[in-house]
Amino acid sequence: MIAKTITGSDFEGALTYGAGLRHGKEKGPSEALLLVVSNVIPGSPKEMAQEMKAMASRSRKVRKPLWHTVLSWAEGEELSQGQKVVAARRYCELIGAPVDRHQVVAYEHRDKKHAHIHVYLNRVPIDGGPALRTDNNFYRQPAITNQISQELGMQPIPERRRSIKDMDPEKESVRKQISQSLLKASGQVSRGGEEWLAAQLHQQQISVRYTHDKGGTLRGVSFELQGIRVRGQDVGFKAAAVREAFAAYAKRQSPTLQAEPEKGLIQPVPTAAKAEGHKPLSATRRKGPAR
Repeated sequence: MIAKTITGSDFEGALTYGAGLRHGKEKGPSEALLLVVSNVIPGSPKEMAQEMKAMASRSRKVRKPLWHTVLSWAEGEELSQGQKVVAARRYCELIGAPVDRHQVVAYEHRDKKHAHIHVYLNRVPIDGGPALRTDNNFYRQPAITNQISQELGMQPIPERRRSIKDMDPEKESVRKQISQSLLKASGQVSRGGEEWLAAQLHQQQISVRYTHDKGGTLRGVSFELQGIRVRGQDVGFKAAAVREAFAAYAKRQSPTLQAEPEKGLIQPVPTAAKAEGHKPLSATRRKGPAR
């Protein structure tokens, strides 16, 4: 079981797709089935989207209130409808948006060989509490899906497609070690920037290489251990997600007090590098094409 997530603001477009409707064409009930509806009156995608949009409008801070996750299972793995429902509800709970506090709509799609469901949730809760945060969700999801798989006796599948070359035992061992080290650091990656992450991994004998475009924007990241290089996307560490985490750190380095939009908090600038008591290790940089 794996999870892929995007955020946005178009509830109607998302639910229309989830319901199997696109450009006026209907896939039919055999290919799109409504599985879960929470804190929303069941109806057409448009009607449910209007409710979710109205709830989201209660928060002026959240610009992308729609959270859309696709949960997928291995091809050939047989799941009951009950297991899919439990998986959807459990995912919402573990990600921080339990169905008793958030609006959730989930559809099962049957248009592919592997089982998969689309979970749409409103980041703005119905009880007026803080919105579901998006930082670090990319890094948290592998642990969450693994936990759900274990709880429901499901088959775990890798985060990427594999070829025959991928089955090299030595390479697989290196990927696993790097993945585990990244998982430990992922919860704190927003504490520092590129040099901070490189320093943390250096302690595990893992080197990091960042690739930037001409404008200095991070476009790729790779790691090396025991002479074997691994792309970030092969261990669930894509450049886009890394940029998001580093951006959170950059905001806190502003020389003035700064409000964090979705938390509504004002915090002083931390001196993370000095507080750590070590000299940051410079990461290798090179310019290259976007990945």
